[in-house]
Amino acid sequence: MTTLMLIRHGRTAWNAEGRWQGQADPPLDAIGLQQAEALAAHLKAEPITAIYSSPQIRARQTAEALAAALPPGVPVILDDRLKERNIGAWEGLTMAEVHERFPDGYHPEWWINGAPGGENLAELTARTAAAFGEIAAAHPEAAIAVVSHGGALNAYLFDLLQIAPGKRVTFRFDNTALARISVSPGRVHLISLGEAPYLNGLV
Repeated sequence: MTTLMLIRHGRTAWNAEGRWQGQADPPLDAIGLQQAEALAAHLKAEPITAIYSSPQIRARQTAEALAAALPPGVPVILDDRLKERNIGAWEGLTMAEVHERFPDGYHPEWWINGAPGGENLAELTARTAAAFGEIAAAHPEAAIAVVSHGGALNAYLFDLLQIAPGKRVTFRFDNTALARISVSPGRVHLISLGEAPYLNGLV
């Protein structure tokens, strides 16, 4: 079985301000850099043989911090399909600003239909599932770290665990928190979810 470590990127200033990021590209802030270093220290003894990452800078910085703590030669492989969900017109807005500017647009079904001008759930699921499927197939019996984003990771887990669209279920990924899963054809083993003991004392 392939062991996948699903990791959300570290904190950005937009995270701290409660702004929707989507495919915008703010870097890690000072706390985010500390979180990435703490994650790296937590995983440095793991037998990780490759790191896959969204090319967005907040994910890439997190992945590079992890790679620096691992033995030389562990590659960081960028994959566009691991980007965060395109959030369209909501990008850069706070929740209050979304409610003010799009009073009819934010409702429980937005997760399925997408934000105005953004990706819907089917589109998001298709690209993330394809990326993770290829990663697992390329690394049988290996431990692989994948650094991505909260929305993208949720979509993959919904698909992997066969959670029907419309079910009011979300998986919490704090910044640099991780989930561990083992996957093989026809079998999924969820090992941990929201793992982040290394964040104690960090905002």
